[in-house]
Amino acid sequence: MTLRASIYACILILGSATAGRAKLRIEPPTGNIDLNEDKVFICKVEGEAEELRWFDKLGEEIYPDASDRFSLESSEYDLQLLIRNAQVDDNGVYKCTAEAENGDEIERSISIKVIQRVTFDNVISNLDFDESDVATLDCIVTGIPEPTVSWTRDGQDVTRQDRFQKLENNSLVIRNIQPSDAGIYFCVGRIAARNEQESKSIAVKVNYAPRLISPAPEVVFTWLGNPVNVLCSVESFPQATFNWSHRGQELGESANVSIVANGDVSVSVVEVTVDSEADLGEYICNASNRLREVSRSIWVKEGGFPSAPQNLTVEPHSTTVQVSLGKPASDGGIPILGYKLEWKSDGAEWSSKMTESETFQIVELEPFTLYQFRAAARNGKGLGEYSKNVTAKTLSIREPDRPKLTTSTEGDGNAYRIYFEDTESGGSTVLRHNIKYKAEHAPEWINDTVNGSHSYLLKDLEWATHYQVQVAAENRISESLETFLNFTTPEQPPSLPSAGSATGEKAKVGTGGIIGIILLIFLVLLVVVDVTCYYTNQCGILMCIAVNVLGKPVAAAKRLEQEMGVTSSSVDPKGNFYDLHGINAVHKYSKTKNLGMSNDKISLTKSETLPAHEKTSNNP
Repeated sequence: MTLRASIYACILILGSATAGRAKLRIEPPTGNIDLNEDKVFICKVEGEAEELRWFDKLGEEIYPDASDRFSLESSEYDLQLLIRNAQVDDNGVYKCTAEAENGDEIERSISIKVIQRVTFDNVISNLDFDESDVATLDCIVTGIPEPTVSWTRDGQDVTRQDRFQKLENNSLVIRNIQPSDAGIYFCVGRIAARNEQESKSIAVKVNYAPRLISPAPEVVFTWLGNPVNVLCSVESFPQATFNWSHRGQELGESANVSIVANGDVSVSVVEVTVDSEADLGEYICNASNRLREVSRSIWVKEGGFPSAPQNLTVEPHSTTVQVSLGKPASDGGIPILGYKLEWKSDGAEWSSKMTESETFQIVELEPFTLYQFRAAARNGKGLGEYSKNVTAKTLSIREPDRPKLTTSTEGDGNAYRIYFEDTESGGSTVLRHNIKYKAEHAPEWINDTVNGSHSYLLKDLEWATHYQVQVAAENRISESLETFLNFTTPEQPPSLPSAGSATGEKAKVGTGGIIGIILLIFLVLLVVVDVTCYYTNQCGILMCIAVNVLGKPVAAAKRLEQEMGVTSSSVDPKGNFYDLHGINAVHKYSKTKNLGMSNDKISLTKSETLPAHEKTSNNP
């Protein structure tokens, strides 16, 4: 006890000494000051202390209004140091002191650092240079501590390229600057100690003389009375100006000249209306800017008619022919606009058809008839010369040609639509299409006929199965040869019913499922009734399990014992032994030992002391 009391006394003494000791605190705790900024540092005292004083980095005391940049302001519990227009020379450790109540001197120090964030001075944000010049991009970056400087363009360090160099004063030099060097450059200053980074953008433009863009044609064909556009395209910076001349005379303002500019590309367009041959000839385009002038000649010439189409071929059928031809050897200098095809039978007049395609079909011909065919190309000037006549004889009326087949999937992917296209009816209208199909593993074909439609839907197909299809067209003469088609259905999607269920049908519950649902409902009702019986009438399956398996007493017997105040075997305070086993025992005691019973309550009254042999007997 003495040792414990001594320890408590020491703790109390130390606590009192600590509680009474004065402390100093400086706010803010960090001493960073931005260059040329003002900042206040507050020295606060906690506890009893006197004579708060501030000392500079040289250990000399700072007095109120000692200078223009240092001053003090005091209150009862603190002394504030104000530093105005902070300079780098102000860096150092400053100290605040005070005299404690016991006469000891206490102090607190703070390290003041004057910093400067990354600063850019006199940076010109837009610069122009002429092509091939030596370009210098100046960037004066200051900061404390001194930042490192880098140059980037499109996020890449440009100083890694041969013509780019960073000087000691951080300027960027680009030797033999090219138009491709134009863009936005970034001067990046970084102070690693503070993880501080700032950047300044400089837009660089490179002036270069006009350059002709070659795709424009040097010869333009037209015809009398037709206007034509003459183009002159150049690339330059700054934008070029255009001047047009024809036969030694400038076109002047009366000419229909327009200029379209897109970035560095400029296009000048002159619309020339050829009213006479005097409007044909050489047109000169002069494009210039302050660096240079370039010229280009475009000749306007009268175009000719196209030559005859080449390789005219005719494939006859019963009432139609399929015609194909090749482009003419010469278009006359003017683009081909289309073709004119003519045909006739012996002794008849020429019939004609205009088309833009090089393959086409002529219909409604007479079967088993000799025809002559010829074709001519057409350009803007007019129709050219005809090809040599080609003779072909249509076939007699017969069965149709094989139909062309195409397919497309429908629904969930196991349905395919077959489309029929009849290329030649054999001279008699196609009446129907006969179709048959089967899965590759199936032993028999499924047959069907399509009337008045050019498609057929195969549905409810097996998944991931290869199918074979055959289609024939039929007219009043006969049936065509069959066209064969093979395809494979895709794998069954996971979300769809298993194979064998109809596409689009909802899943149905079978007889077994219905019986299972009924049994489940019956079982739930049985459990609910049994639980109700258990809690209300103390009967049922659960009650039987509770009494016979778990040994739980019957509620009525338990209530009886509680009212009698005894268990099935008990001794009263005077040593009298009572043995109760069920209601029969109660009746026996009521006859011999004055046991009284009412309807709901059984009371036990001892009238006399039981004999000794009855006290020890377990059998009443």
